[in-house]
Amino acid sequence: MSNMKRSMRRVFWLLALCFFLLLGYLGKLVLVEREEISGNAYNSRLRYADDSIRRGDILDRDGELLATSLLQEDGTYRREYPRSRMAAHITGYSSVGKSGTEAAENFTLMALHNEFLQRVSSIVRKTELKGNSVALTVDMEIQSVAGNLLGSAKGAVVVMEPSTGRVLALQAYPDFNPNQVANQWETLRDHKDSPLVNRGTQGIYPPGSTFKTITALAAMEHYRGWEDFTIECTGEMHFEDKVIHCYQDKAHGTVDMKAAMAVSCNCYFAALAKEMGAGDLVKTMKQAGMQMPSHFELETSKNAIYLEKNASENELVETAIGQGRTGVTPLYMAMLASAIANEGLMMQPYIVDHVVYPDGGTGKETIPNKLTEICTAEQAAALTDMMTEVVSSGTGTAAAVQGVTVAGKTGTAENATGNDHSWFIGFAPAEEPKVAVAVLLENRNQGSATPIAGKVIAAALQELEE
Repeated sequence: MSNMKRSMRRVFWLLALCFFLLLGYLGKLVLVEREEISGNAYNSRLRYADDSIRRGDILDRDGELLATSLLQEDGTYRREYPRSRMAAHITGYSSVGKSGTEAAENFTLMALHNEFLQRVSSIVRKTELKGNSVALTVDMEIQSVAGNLLGSAKGAVVVMEPSTGRVLALQAYPDFNPNQVANQWETLRDHKDSPLVNRGTQGIYPPGSTFKTITALAAMEHYRGWEDFTIECTGEMHFEDKVIHCYQDKAHGTVDMKAAMAVSCNCYFAALAKEMGAGDLVKTMKQAGMQMPSHFELETSKNAIYLEKNASENELVETAIGQGRTGVTPLYMAMLASAIANEGLMMQPYIVDHVVYPDGGTGKETIPNKLTEICTAEQAAALTDMMTEVVSSGTGTAAAVQGVTVAGKTGTAENATGNDHSWFIGFAPAEEPKVAVAVLLENRNQGSATPIAGKVIAAALQELEE
């Protein structure tokens, strides 16, 4: 009998434990994860609208209206996007499901501030119920310049404030008209160019020579003789059964790291990686946040890293110059440029600045947050000096801005499915950085990313000074 009672007590406590675990999990869903679930792309409820509440507005950093809801004759609300395609991948759409800010901030946009008072006023005064609005960090002046410069070239432009992680512009093409998504859904969904994909945050590309910034940081961190390491570049170099060529097989002669960075010498950085070994490069890739979640509000793809410490020499040298199987998003490359500009501190990128209540009050302000430290301030300064040389006299002169010292790195990434991609990452002013950019153009026959970056930097600096 005592054994039976003991068994019953065990079953009772087991059931009690399961009950409280379930209660705790439900509490976590309701209290902690409700906003994330509300904006998750896999949430089927995003397809349904509550027509009793007027969805809050989406605003840029200066209060310009990017998305609003208009009352129709039948009593329902229609979502309207005044800047249309120019901010499409930022606002997203709210019609056939939701994307962009519309999805990420779905809970906030449909939440009622002072709900009791709003509902009483709705009954007594017949006023409408209105959700909270969201003010973004995006500056539509900078966004428009980036969009016009990108034009009809496939690619992306990301502009960030290095010291905070604020995203000032996030432009991508092909794009779409968020006002017409419902009418054009079948075409947009099946289009070969995937206009609904935000190439700035979801596109994965080989980084090309922009990755040499990470290879350089790896040498500074792990290779004691990096300052004295030189090679005689003849335009090509043999590794195992792999031949590395410099662009157009140009021979650069005797180069150290600074000279090699300026002229983007593939042979130098491949040889440097061989001296270090794959293990040290992998450590720096991880230290640079390549595998770390960015916690960005909009949907973001993960970088692709396949290099391992026991990798073959072929894999190592290809990775060291930004080829091989490494893949990155333009958002991450803007984060990397920002971290170098910010003395090695990589800030968490964010696009939602604060919430605006229907009565004009504000709340839920985003506080800048450090994501990781990719290098020391001294290493960042050394790399900045090299990147300044890239723009002043190297491969990045087209990004120069009159009266401003620009630091940057160009990149050409081989593309197995077509023409090479063109990259530029950088920041300015180099002495006291205020903006960082990453520009990616798919297929360089559509132009170079470098001059676009220079013009975006100039426009951003001018806008921030006004």
